[in-house]
Amino acid sequence: MNALVVIFCCALAAQCILAENFVQHDDQPFRSTRNVQFDWQLTKRIFEVQKSNVVISPFSVKILLTLLYEATGDAADLSITQTKKELRTVLDPSEDLNATRNMYRSLLDSALTESVDFDLKIATKFFVDEFIDVISKYQIISDHYYNATVDKVPFSNPKKAADIINNWVSRNTNGRINELVSADGLEGAVITLVNAIYFKGLWTYPFPENGPRRAFYTARKQLEADYMEQNGQFYYDDSNILNAQLLRLPYRGGKFAMYFLLPRTSSSVNDVLSRINSSSLHQALWYMDETDVNVTIPKFRFDFSEELNQPLQDIGIKEVFSQNASLPLLARGKGTRDQVRVSRVFQKAGIAVNEKGSEAYAATEIQLVNKFGGDGTQVFNANRPFLFFIEDEHSGTLLFAGKVEVPKA
Repeated sequence: MNALVVIFCCALAAQCILAENFVQHDDQPFRSTRNVQFDWQLTKRIFEVQKSNVVISPFSVKILLTLLYEATGDAADLSITQTKKELRTVLDPSEDLNATRNMYRSLLDSALTESVDFDLKIATKFFVDEFIDVISKYQIISDHYYNATVDKVPFSNPKKAADIINNWVSRNTNGRINELVSADGLEGAVITLVNAIYFKGLWTYPFPENGPRRAFYTARKQLEADYMEQNGQFYYDDSNILNAQLLRLPYRGGKFAMYFLLPRTSSSVNDVLSRINSSSLHQALWYMDETDVNVTIPKFRFDFSEELNQPLQDIGIKEVFSQNASLPLLARGKGTRDQVRVSRVFQKAGIAVNEKGSEAYAATEIQLVNKFGGDGTQVFNANRPFLFFIEDEHSGTLLFAGKVEVPKA
């Protein structure tokens, strides 16, 4: 049976740099409205069912689902399929599709701009079988707005196809993800879409090295963890809206920041998650103000992988997985036109946070088949489970989100 596989990958990494080499930037949090309804719906669903550490890239999922939305047909078509309706409802693109396209075009143009302060790469690739032609109009839109280009691979030789795809993923994640697909997983595949993200960032204000080793408190036990500490001026709020402390740590360059959400001692990660939506999060982040904060955060590093079929169906994307899926613009070739459905969505991810910055990586696969303190200083002491996310503060794009149940340095 033929199959179409969509894979997206993302990675984040950091390097050490001496504190005296840093240039201070007058950066501020993103203040405009964030279009993150889908991002947090998916994130919350995964977090709620996972009891362990989690890190995902909502953006990596979102950009490829948006490409699938593009494949459902011209926005001017009078006949709106259930596939298009569900993707549009959950992804919430602009009523003017060109606005959504231009948003991605602007974000990708920004990502491709070289900077001495950070390194952000976003790449998208269609890997198609040798008998497949991606429909010209769709290919032009994908290339122009989403930087999605096409390569032919021999899916009839799954091992060779897997090697080609994995090598591309490895190159575009700076070696953080070396094996995303297997030969067995590509049996019958005819198309694979891959998005790779790599971000290397350094704290604007790095932490002193060799921090203390202290207790970290989980619901069941107390354990020891390596912490990093510093005093400084950061955007912070003790939010009644989310029942959590919010802290923003900016990356050098004034474009990206990592946010930490620490439940109050009377609250929990699940309680905070239940309060998060696009409106409440925007309001809570708006209330953040720059103040003196004593920051204590554990160093952590972990990997995570998860099949996303069920979470996506839980939030309303269902028909694209069914025999009724309609993606007519996606491909032209024997047995493929209007005959594909999503069979698998999968993501691998990881993150490491230390004194100088952070490192994260993720990969997602969507497979489609034929039908188929006291002195005014605030204290932020993350000595218990917490949430975090990394944001592009020029656009409000949610690049990574995660939760730490147990820090593993």
